Amino acid sequence: MPTVKAYYNGEVFVPVNPLDIQKGKVFILSVLQTDKSLQEARKKIIAFRQITNNLHKINVSEPLSPEFDEILSQRTNFKSTINL
Repeated sequence: MPTVKAYYNGEVFVPVNPLDIQKGKVFILSVLQTDKSLQEARKKIIAFRQITNNLHKINVSEPLSPEFDEILSQRTNFKSTINL
């Protein structure tokens, strides 16, 4: 089954490349939208999944030490610590 790349001009599908098809021939179209924003969203979702999977692996393989909780429990006033 051949695949034809085309764009929709609001009324009809217009092939991107010339086709050798008889005029008046009837076809069944299967529309696959290749919207660039959809592709970008998919790339971002894949990247986000990779990041969260990596973070999960780090948490499982390298748990934080008890000293980390102790350090976090100590409050620090950054305004008085940093001289601007």
